[in-house]
Amino acid sequence: QLLSSIEVQYPPTMARLVLCSLINRQRPALPKRCFFQSEFARNNSIPYCFSSFSSTPSSGEPPAPKNNGASSLSSEDPPKIKNYDNPLSTMIKSEQLDAATRAMGQVIFLNSRDSGRVIFVSLALGDPTLAACAALGSFTATSTSKFIGLDEKARKDGLLGYNGALVGCAASVFGPSYLPYMVASTLLGAAATPVLSASLKSALSQPQWTWSFNIVALTSLLRTRPLLESADGEVVSTSSGLGDLALSPLIGISQIFVVNSPLTGAGIVAAIYNYSPKLAVHALGGSAIGCLAGVLSGADISDVCIGLWGYNSALASMAVGTFFVHSRHTMVLSASSAAASAALFGAMQPLFGAYGVPCLTLPFCSVASACYLLEGHIPGLKLATEPHSPEKNA
Repeated sequence: QLLSSIEVQYPPTMARLVLCSLINRQRPALPKRCFFQSEFARNNSIPYCFSSFSSTPSSGEPPAPKNNGASSLSSEDPPKIKNYDNPLSTMIKSEQLDAATRAMGQVIFLNSRDSGRVIFVSLALGDPTLAACAALGSFTATSTSKFIGLDEKARKDGLLGYNGALVGCAASVFGPSYLPYMVASTLLGAAATPVLSASLKSALSQPQWTWSFNIVALTSLLRTRPLLESADGEVVSTSSGLGDLALSPLIGISQIFVVNSPLTGAGIVAAIYNYSPKLAVHALGGSAIGCLAGVLSGADISDVCIGLWGYNSALASMAVGTFFVHSRHTMVLSASSAAASAALFGAMQPLFGAYGVPCLTLPFCSVASACYLLEGHIPGLKLATEPHSPEKNA
């Protein structure tokens, strides 16, 4: 009836539009999604209303464009910005760099990233080129061990990288002075050390010390014979006084990394003290005993003053302090190992010098291996279950 009454006043098509409008007025107000124009409305300029449920409130304003995913973002979904990391920042934060830094400290039995950093800075103060080669060797050896799939825990603790750091030090001092050759020697030598360490692990029933470094470095040095070249050059006489002799224990510690600098030695001692004060006593005491043994044996005083008689003794004394439970017997063994290392250095130095090469850390490796085997033979000597430092060994 309503449609019939409307059709009287309007044409049939218009009547249906009016009827729809009336029906919509009787319903609860619903939000408008949008306005469309039907084919009829476009032809006749009449708006055609299309109501539906929507989350957008009704208003007289035109609706916002429809979200098509990537073309726009709603307020509820914040834009996701892809984070492009700086490659240098990624490398600095990488696990590899952490292990390589620890390896710098593991040269002197310090399983500490902070100690490794202090040692690197100390080396840079004494010889920047050597410090760079040491860091390169440490990183190369650590990366090689990861690439070939060696023991992950040993790699993370720096145990597969410290020989590479020493190879870099030796390449800087005894290798070619031409920088590209120096870098190449460091890369090749350091990459070989973790392979040798893995082999020695199966062959030895004790720590590997620095055997890998000695094997790699002497293989190259026996060919180049750097000490013969320096002997053929002009001999420079140096006078050594009591002050130089007093600094020889510090220089002896710096000579572990083939650096002749009391400042570097002091920095290394600081790194050791920060890790373990008692281990710092072992290091300084061992180096002092080695230098004293050199003086008493009638060695060239200039060799004593530049620390050549101290570094093997310092390493041997620290090895005893690191791997044995701290006791009175351990302290006696530490001092004895320092004296034995100095005596062995005095015997090896002329022998290797005849071939134009240094004996490196062979005296330390020999004495430390002998001391490690004394457990069970001397009452009071006990190896630590988990070697760390005199304070923590049990």
